[in-house]
Amino acid sequence: MNKGAGEKRSSGRTTAVFVALLLFYLPVTLSLLGHDEPRHPMLLPLTMATLSTFIYCINYFLLVPRLLISRRSTFYFLLTNLLIISAVCVIIPVWFESQGVFPHPPGKEHGITLLGLFRFAIRDGVMMILSAGLAYAMRFSREYEHLRQSELELKAERRKIELQELKAQLNPHFLFNSLNNIYALIGFAPDRAQEALHDLSGMLRYMIYESSSPTVTLDKERIFILDYVRLMKLRMSELTQISCDMPDTPIFRELHITPLIYLTIVENAFKHFAPSGNRQFISLSLTTEGENLVFVARNSYAESPDSAKETSGVGLENISRQLNLIYPDSHTFQWSKKDGVFTARIEIELKSLRI
Repeated sequence: MNKGAGEKRSSGRTTAVFVALLLFYLPVTLSLLGHDEPRHPMLLPLTMATLSTFIYCINYFLLVPRLLISRRSTFYFLLTNLLIISAVCVIIPVWFESQGVFPHPPGKEHGITLLGLFRFAIRDGVMMILSAGLAYAMRFSREYEHLRQSELELKAERRKIELQELKAQLNPHFLFNSLNNIYALIGFAPDRAQEALHDLSGMLRYMIYESSSPTVTLDKERIFILDYVRLMKLRMSELTQISCDMPDTPIFRELHITPLIYLTIVENAFKHFAPSGNRQFISLSLTTEGENLVFVARNSYAESPDSAKETSGVGLENISRQLNLIYPDSHTFQWSKKDGVFTARIEIELKSLRI
């Protein structure tokens, strides 16, 4: 990262110098090549091009960053430029006069007149002022771009940290729930407990190694959910209807999704499941509808005054925050409780899942 920043700074300096040379020297050079006059009349424009370049560079590399950006001292910035340009407007004509190349109006071949100095200040002094203004504009433009890039990097880093924190909240819940299920099986079905432990080890491997990546193929996430459901079935009553409609579809191997994005909803379906009248079921589905990937989790629950609090807490807020961070403006997340059925539905646009 430091190397990249250094390369950008070096590139910015090179561009600044190139712009100065192009603006101040190119017109003089073209004029010089297009005339067969003696070279000494070109001494004045070449010298002024050099001085304009000097004023541009000293503002770009020194005065603007130190006086305006660091110290925010507009007064000293303007004063310094005024002194430099004033000194140039006085010293250069005197020096040119001593060399015999200062331009004079007809009938005034010797001596510098006040009108001559005024003309020089208007023509070349304004050019030097414009040079300082150009340096100011380019340097501030560069600093603004640098600040904007830094803010984007900072936002990306905060987003990464927040996602890591959200994922860290998932892992203990998943592990505790799974271990409780296996513990319940050990007493009356050790063979099934052994099989469940094997499945759990594979799922933990996925969570440790695969979920550290920004995305995984949707097919891997689908298989993880199926393994989780199979593990949870071990302690469920045979009266409970559990359906998992997640077919092995070729498009699932082409799409990429953030790992474990659906885990909290699946966990909630099993955690808050309860018979409701004659219904006791858990239903999960993962399909494509038009240009959206749709995940739906439904489960029966026992209606009570506290049931709303049980299924609308930290878990759903966690899901919503993840989706807002990862898929802003390209997803919808809805959940509802009606007639003893809890439904959670996530839709993500397919275009945001294609890499």
